Amino acid sequence: MSPLDLATVRARDRDPWQKLEIPTFEHMISMPCHEQARHSTCAVQDMAARFSLPAWASRINAACFASVIDFDDMCSAAQGVEGSEGVVADEEAALICLAGALDFGSGWRDELRCFHGKSAWQTVKQGIENLSLMCPELRADWLSNLAASDVAKVFGLEHAEGLDEFVQLLLRVLNELGDSLMRRSCRSLSEFMITLLEEVRGDAQAAAKMVRALADTFPTAFKDQSFIKHLPIYFYKKAQDVVYELYERFHLQDSRFDFPDVDSLTGSVDPIIISILRKEQVVMTTRDLAMAIEGEVALPSGELAEVSLRAAAVAALEDITLPPGTLSQIAGSMVATCLPLLCTHSHPCPLTV
Repeated sequence: MSPLDLATVRARDRDPWQKLEIPTFEHMISMPCHEQARHSTCAVQDMAARFSLPAWASRINAACFASVIDFDDMCSAAQGVEGSEGVVADEEAALICLAGALDFGSGWRDELRCFHGKSAWQTVKQGIENLSLMCPELRADWLSNLAASDVAKVFGLEHAEGLDEFVQLLLRVLNELGDSLMRRSCRSLSEFMITLLEEVRGDAQAAAKMVRALADTFPTAFKDQSFIKHLPIYFYKKAQDVVYELYERFHLQDSRFDFPDVDSLTGSVDPIIISILRKEQVVMTTRDLAMAIEGEVALPSGELAEVSLRAAAVAALEDITLPPGTLSQIAGSMVATCLPLLCTHSHPCPLTV
């Protein structure tokens, strides 16, 4: 055996990913976005157990946890979440989309707290309110022409040390919204949302098509995909959150928002959900990752620990959404919404987004 071949064998012995055949997930390319998320996060759990990834879902513990959840209470809690009344859905839909696109920034939480004492979401919320006041229709050309100095002013981040990267990412997303709208000959974000809603009205796959349209049109904001080794792991969290929020807010008052397939969306995973699932030992972690989480060490977005933890939580929700002894699935989005209402939990996991 040549030295090169011997080195390859030794490398495979050290790295189980090289030692065994790994699927490519190519069959998932043609799936709807939410099914890509469901299949990729669940499929990687088999390999997580075999290869000792930093986090994985325990299907046995998920089944045990599901067996003690009162799903009637969960459904009641979900029904207790009221939609908006007395608002113009067309105007609000664009703001919900904008809020979803800009829902990030926890990686700068320390810098933000130090600068003005606000969280990432409080900072973004202030910026969205200012944007809507300055240009209520959120015109495409206006979004496209925003500069870094405009964003810093609108989001209250002028002269903020250590937050230039955050400002640049906000600018990138806002400019992409404008550029993409103009490529589609849409004059505003509101017009885009109205057109999209009309296109999917009455469609059995309306929610899935909404998610796909958001991800394809605004990839920086909504195409939420990472990798574990060479395997694509899909999430599409923010796009699914936008669609579910539109449904919750308006489906009782406007038929355009009554998406028949909304229950097929995957559950929205955030630090609180992960905290609950870890507490119930549905999501398991290595000792090193557990210590990092308990020490509130930020997990950088896209790195193995963060991706495997998110994937484990999404897969765990999929197991929980099929109550033992039943044939009907509870919506993953409903479980994610109601778990914090039904469970006590520890401090949120410090994901970086």
